[in-house]
Amino acid sequence: MDDIDRAQQWQAQLNRTAILNHRAATPSEPPLVADGVRVCRDCLEVIPWARLRISQDIVRCVDCQTAREKTPPGGQ
Repeated sequence: MDDIDRAQQWQAQLNRTAILNHRAATPSEPPLVADGVRVCRDCLEVIPWARLRISQDIVRCVDCQTAREKTPPGGQ
């Protein structure tokens, strides 16, 4: 193992730690359920099962999550 390999491992560990810290600091929103089906918190459309299989923490459909990520914090 050379210096580059060690640097890559170190960076990967820093990335994992940063992600875990971010998730811990971000308040989770409870999912909305209508008629036993998970729905988007913003548009109230059903969240497809394929999306929920990725993570059980998902509370928005792809379109609403994309729009939310493009909006600056505190912005409209």
